[in-house]
Amino acid sequence: MVEYRTISQPRLNLPAELTSPIEAPEPKPGLLYGDSVELNALLYGVVKQCNIDRAGIRKIEAGQK
Repeated sequence: MVEYRTISQPRLNLPAELTSPIEAPEPKPGLLYGDSVELNALLYGVVKQCNIDRAGIRKIEAGQK
């Protein structure tokens, strides 16, 4: 007879700065080409921050295994 048991692992507590929402800038009304270039730069920064946060989460998860 084989006995199966469920083993629970401790809950992973991630730092709030890695999981909190990141505010994306909104386009201005009457957006012009120059404004869109500036907006794209801001949005690129938001994506970069998200990638930094994801890397932090992966690092924490790797330490849990």
